[in-house]
Amino acid sequence: MKQECVEEEIAFLSKKILELNKQLAESENAKSKFLSLVANELNNPITVILGMIRHLKIVESEENKRNFELICEEVLNLDFRIQNLMSAAEIESGAMSASHELVDIGELLEEVLETLRYLIAHKESQVVFTNRVGKKIVVDSKKIFIILRNLLCNAALYGNQNGKIEIETKLEEGFLVVRVRNEGEGPDIEYKPQIFTRFAKAPKAETGLGIGLSIVRELSLFFGGNIDYEVHKGAVVFTVKILLDETAEDSVACGSNEFFFDSFDDAIEV
Repeated sequence: MKQECVEEEIAFLSKKILELNKQLAESENAKSKFLSLVANELNNPITVILGMIRHLKIVESEENKRNFELICEEVLNLDFRIQNLMSAAEIESGAMSASHELVDIGELLEEVLETLRYLIAHKESQVVFTNRVGKKIVVDSKKIFIILRNLLCNAALYGNQNGKIEIETKLEEGFLVVRVRNEGEGPDIEYKPQIFTRFAKAPKAETGLGIGLSIVRELSLFFGGNIDYEVHKGAVVFTVKILLDETAEDSVACGSNEFFFDSFDDAIEV
């Protein structure tokens, strides 16, 4: 009789575990769909706003200039977070795909720095870029853009005021290597992998979604690479490696937010 009771209890618990697993899977699926829906719904209006801003021209006054710069800064910040949400949704869905474009890493980095120019100006950071790649390479420009943007945003946010941010890109044994060093304290965590955990608490109570470095890690792994960091003598260094596919061919024109930085010759005064 006792054996029968044990077997019944095991069967009951097994059934409960299966039900909980099913509920968990459904919950994860719903979360992924919701994340994707929100990201896409937000992306459509922000794309329109970014496209319209280039048609505006400031009537010369200090107040108008400050207001316009504030609008541009907040729109760029919002776009940054939406792009991260879209990347997270793509990762969650397990449906990531890669495109291949012939990219000048130097030009792509300049584009990234342009989107972060207000943050860099606020921190009065000195940015030093050393590009040792020496040629155009075939990569997924949009995903590399996201990786660079998150690394540099992280360096600017958590680096010292008036500190130096050093960026180095190079090719090494079939990998694109990106190294970002900023002066400042290391992350306040107990275990190293925590820094790449989604929604981890940000140091110094900075604002943000807490997903940037986790996205960099997932994208690096997707391309057969990795990310690591070290803290040494008052500086934090993140190193990302992306495996290059030498058989891939250029298939899509390079670019990400370049429309935002077009000429203002046809602008409307505001």
